[in-house]
Amino acid sequence: MKLNRDVISLAIKQWFYQWYRGAGEFARYGIHLRFLLPWLWLKLSYLLDSPYAVSRRYQRQQQAADLYVYGETPLETLEQIAERSSVKAADHVFELGAGSGFTAIWLHGVKKCRVTAVEQVPLFCWRLLRTVKRMGLSAVSVRCENYLQTSLSEATVVYLYGSNLEDAVITELAERLAELPQGVRLITISYPLTDFAEQETFVVTDQFSAQFEWGEAEVFIQERV
Repeated sequence: MKLNRDVISLAIKQWFYQWYRGAGEFARYGIHLRFLLPWLWLKLSYLLDSPYAVSRRYQRQQQAADLYVYGETPLETLEQIAERSSVKAADHVFELGAGSGFTAIWLHGVKKCRVTAVEQVPLFCWRLLRTVKRMGLSAVSVRCENYLQTSLSEATVVYLYGSNLEDAVITELAERLAELPQGVRLITISYPLTDFAEQETFVVTDQFSAQFEWGEAEVFIQERV
């Protein structure tokens, strides 16, 4: 019974946090209509079923050891990252582990770039894809796939917010990213790919601290060389 109360309490806190943060996002980015309308539509789809709840159900179905692995990049932090990594309208950003899709909506609506959101939780993919189709976001693609298997060849920027990934997964991903053309920018949270690459295929061009919902973390901007 206590566990159920704790889970309910956590869900309520997450719900209030999401909508408190949403109010700030509305005030800051609401002037961008190409962002605002898709953001509102997607936000309403999570009104009674938060991204955290969706993730927990999926992790439970997968019999994962840790059900509380989900996290999102606050849009103010995403803005800081996009500015420091010089994301432009001409870029094609691949987001690996796109989650609910708000990052993809922001990148398209505010930075005006092309986005491919790669996510393997079916409900996340379905809700984002429904938003993309309803709002006619032709520059946003949704792939319900494992990012260790999907093609990354069209990326000019890769964003990975996977601070809790196992070392073996990061190593495998680093090997795949090493196959990308020179000049591709890679953004990772909490660790640089240089720690996992066998060859000197990446160089860190910038490193800084940024605020996430669970505290500060290091952001590493790298380039494929």
